[in-house]
Amino acid sequence: MAESSPARRSVAHRWLLAVPFGWQVLMVPVVNDVEVTVLHIPFPMFWQMLGIVLASVVIGVVFRLDRAAGVEREEAEFLAGDEPGRER
Repeated sequence: MAESSPARRSVAHRWLLAVPFGWQVLMVPVVNDVEVTVLHIPFPMFWQMLGIVLASVVIGVVFRLDRAAGVEREEAEFLAGDEPGRER
């Protein structure tokens, strides 16, 4: 039971990956009616481009947090077949 709590804690930050989804999908009804142009680009198109930048930043942050949590080590052990409790 003690082994499951670090794993849960180490991947909780992955919920950040829902932020770009919310940005792109949930805000469409609000953004679609904006008549402003930014840099001579219609606002919905500008919003989508900002969403791409936001998604890249969030993925980078989650990657760094995964590395800090030791997920790479767990993944390497899994791929090597060294799972705890697994017999060869």
